[in-house]
Amino acid sequence: MEELDAILGIGIVAVLALTSITNFYLVRHLSNRENVALTSAAKNEEEDEEETSEESEPEEEASNETPSKEQIIARRAQLIRELEEERGTRVLTLIHRKEPWSSEDDEPEIVLEDSEVILQQVRETPPDKPIDFIVHTEGGLTFAADLMAMALRFHKAKVTVMVPFYAMSGGSLMSLAAGEIRMEKYSVLGPVDPQIPTPGGMHPAGSLATLVKTKPIQTISDKMVILADAGNLEVENAKAFVMWLLEGKMDKDQAERVADFLARGYMSHATPITLDVARTLGLNVVEGVPDKVYELFKTFAFTGQSYKGR
Repeated sequence: MEELDAILGIGIVAVLALTSITNFYLVRHLSNRENVALTSAAKNEEEDEEETSEESEPEEEASNETPSKEQIIARRAQLIRELEEERGTRVLTLIHRKEPWSSEDDEPEIVLEDSEVILQQVRETPPDKPIDFIVHTEGGLTFAADLMAMALRFHKAKVTVMVPFYAMSGGSLMSLAAGEIRMEKYSVLGPVDPQIPTPGGMHPAGSLATLVKTKPIQTISDKMVILADAGNLEVENAKAFVMWLLEGKMDKDQAERVADFLARGYMSHATPITLDVARTLGLNVVEGVPDKVYELFKTFAFTGQSYKGR
């Protein structure tokens, strides 16, 4: 009997031990499965996030991508159309800025090709259609500037020249051809005194013209005498041209004084003529350039800064 009890006791202990082992195994197995499931879910979630990130990356890249030349030109055309609709005018532009696709040695200035384009655009504009001419230039070839100024002067409807920043030299000539000049307090025009190319660089025609009056003629070379004579002719031509541009906008005496002041060379060619000074001269200057013009300038690259969007 005692042996039977001992056997039963041993059996019970064995069963309990086996049950404990089994339970431990099941708990561990289930725990491992749960960990695997959690790990798998986390991995799937990370993969989903990576896919979402990969899908969103092209959009981010697209937003930072520099627009193409075609996109930039299309944006400009759109802004010009909007400005034309707002003001009921034909909008023309002469904006000399480096383009994103320009070469580093490209220095935009007034050239004959500019006059060919502007003259054709003015010709295509109905005579009764007002023109808004946006000008931004340091100047350039005087002959080309004269052609564009004449085209604006002959247009029968109102011509408004807009100068958001600066219109120097030839740009000022075109401004004088307009019935109205729109500027900001910080916008500037400049003198229109002719500059004559010489082997030593560009020289003011007015300075060359006075050379024979300040030195004995025997001490001046024949070449310099010829340049001095040419300088005098250039100054007189510039003065007469400005007087013609101002005809009908002020009386003759005032127009002559303004023309002499701007063309004779009394000041440096780079002297800024601000809005207040232009008004003092008697020019019809209105303060304020439409916001849409500045939107247009956002499509141009400034020095060291590429165009990145609207």
